[in-house]
Amino acid sequence: MNLIKNLNQVEKLHELIVQQKTGTSKELAEKLGISRAKLYVLIDELTELNMPVAYSRKYETFYYVQEKPLTFSAGVSMN
Repeated sequence: MNLIKNLNQVEKLHELIVQQKTGTSKELAEKLGISRAKLYVLIDELTELNMPVAYSRKYETFYYVQEKPLTFSAGVSMN
């Protein structure tokens, strides 16, 4: 079940970044129910997938560096 939990966290992270409603790293980690260290691991993983993330101190939100980030979707099926 950790895989599904991780996918849900990444999906929620992606949605908040797209909406630019993440807040600070501390606030974002709390929203996701993870540590700040885990948050930065997830952000690094997005960057490795060509979805680089940056932080705006002015607006206190994370955002995608690319204007049009890749669409993120994850699905699990059990047969």
